[in-house]
Amino acid sequence: MGSVLFKVSDLTGEIIEDETQLTRLVVESHPDYAESITLEVLPEEVEGQLPELSEFVAFSYFPTNDPEPRRFIMPIAEFHALFPRGNADETLARALSEQQEQAQPQQRGGRRRQTSGRRPRVDYTSPEHAGEPHRGTISEAERIYVHDHLDEVNERLRQKGMREIDPTDLTMIERYGFTPPEL
Repeated sequence: MGSVLFKVSDLTGEIIEDETQLTRLVVESHPDYAESITLEVLPEEVEGQLPELSEFVAFSYFPTNDPEPRRFIMPIAEFHALFPRGNADETLARALSEQQEQAQPQQRGGRRRQTSGRRPRVDYTSPEHAGEPHRGTISEAERIYVHDHLDEVNERLRQKGMREIDPTDLTMIERYGFTPPEL
């Protein structure tokens, strides 16, 4: 007996006929989830529904053939409206569970499962990684965490042998949105 595998959109559950059209939507900040969650979607399921600026749920959308993600923040009700079946919480919980399973070491051999050939993503909004040097933009959640816990962040960075965050340094002011000192 044979098996047929196919991908479906995490938003609508529709079968994705052409996987080259598959895009990613990364929920980077959600009031009910501590870490980011990646969903696989079709562009037409989200484009035209994404506002330029709002509040509550922050996420990145990775369009096909575009190396730069598009970042969004929207009210939770509008974010949940992206899930036409009304199953946002169920879908996010399932995607998070699968994501965590993939990051866990295998029972035998202690090696990590290799499903995509990529390194696991680091959550720079978490207390363990906020403020660490990284390429890419600083999310609003990371910016807020660094502002609210600067002493703790700098202590952790010092212990790891990394550069500290100086709120008077012009680069750090720009990167983390600190208020420039009065001259």
